[in-house]
Order: sequence, then C-alpha cells, then structure tokens
Amino acid sequence: MIGDGKNVPALGDFLQLKITYRTAKDSVFYDTYSINETGMVILPFARSSFQGSFEEGLTKMNAGDSVSFIVSADSLFTKFFKSPLPIFLQPGDVVKMDIKLHRILNKQEYMEELKKYKMIVEDRDIEELRKLSVFLDTCETLFYPLPNGMYYTPVQQGAGENTAYGDMIKIHYKGYFLNGKQFESTYVRAQPMEFTYGDEGQVIPGFKTALTMMNQGCKMKFVIPSALAFGSSGSSGNIVPPYTTTIYEIEIVSLIKPN
Repeated sequence: MIGDGKNVPALGDFLQLKITYRTAKDSVFYDTYSINETGMVILPFARSSFQGSFEEGLTKMNAGDSVSFIVSADSLFTKFFKSPLPIFLQPGDVVKMDIKLHRILNKQEYMEELKKYKMIVEDRDIEELRKLSVFLDTCETLFYPLPNGMYYTPVQQGAGENTAYGDMIKIHYKGYFLNGKQFESTYVRAQPMEFTYGDEGQVIPGFKTALTMMNQGCKMKFVIPSALAFGSSGSSGNIVPPYTTTIYEIEIVSLIKPN
C-alpha cells in the first residue's frame, strides 16, 4: 500500500505502526495486536539500531505506506530488542516484518495517544484476570494458590534443603502461554540457566518465589500473573505480550549451598 507521499518521518517524530513478525517460512510469531486492541505501537524515530535494520527503511516511508522488510534475526533480537533469540529461531535466520506506517506524530500528538493507551491498559488488567480465572476453572491440572497471586502444582519431588539466598543453582525451565503454546525452553538450547539466588536482574519476580519452594531435583509448574512476570511492557523480545499470564515448569538441576 502506498501513502500520499506528503508526510515523511523526521528525527524526533513518533511513528504509529502496525507490525507483523514472520519467520522465513511465513509463520507469524508476533504482531502488535497482542499489545492492544488497535494493533498499533508508537516508536520514537531515531537512528538505526543496526546496519540493515527496518528503521533504515522507515526513512523512505510516507504516512499510509505498507512495506515488508527482511532483517537479520540475530541483529533484530540482540541489538533492537536486546534479548536472546527465541527457541524457534536459529543463528543466521531472517525475520520478515510487515509494517504499516499509520501516522507520524509530533510530541503533543504523541502525548494525546499516550492518554488513550493508559485507558486501554486499565481494561487489559481486568481482561488478564478474566482469562486466568477461565484457565483455572477449565484446566485438568489442579493448581494450588499462593498468597502473592501465583499458583503451583508439584511434578517431581526433590531432596535436601530448599533454595535460599546465596545458593548457586542451575535450573531448566519451559515457558508456556495459557493456551499451551510454548515460547521458551532451556531444554531446547540444552543449556540450563546458572546463577546465584538473590542476585538482582537474573530472573523474573515469580521465579524468586518459585525457587524458595524447591530443592535439588524438584520439578514444579507455576502459573505466574504478568505483575510477577513481564508486566505491562511484555518481555524484552516482545515474545510475551504485555499483561500476559505465563506458565513455567521449573526443574532445579543443581543446588550448591555456600560454605
């Protein structure tokens, strides 16, 4: 689709975009309708995050244009999203991006759109609670509630003391949406996550609660609301949308207590 050619982006503008991300085989793995009902996001128009990025292509677009780009998956995730590749992409893969430049906004117009978005956010919070309630009512697995709003179910019993501050642990985990679709797995990468429990920024808040309930060899499933997972922004790579409850199956492979 071609725009009117009268309005092109300039540095400092805000671009209202609709974006669909596809694999090289045209499988859609994310679109901006996951963020809000309008299907649009607003990005500040700045310099390109990497050579060959879709941002370079935006400089050639007019308001109303729709264009498809092919970009490096490695560069898109590590340099633009600042996150590792998702499990369904491999190093060297490409990502197809279908982008419609809906509007080019100045600062005042951007602030007005931000107010509208905040109203949508309030509805998303209520909708997340509704979806979680439906899941728990219809799920065949019995999940037990925790005081912080999470739910859990045991899968495999472990041995020894539970995780505590300062422990060196290795964990395997799988992440799922409520519909059962898997979006993350350390098993696929054949590389458990290793860190010191208590270090900031290593895991989402829900993991901290989960791990204190577990010991070496233990495996459990946890339902984690977005407030204790990826919140109102979603995951850094946009694989998990904002206000999305997730399910994690966690296994402690190794747990070493400090001397």
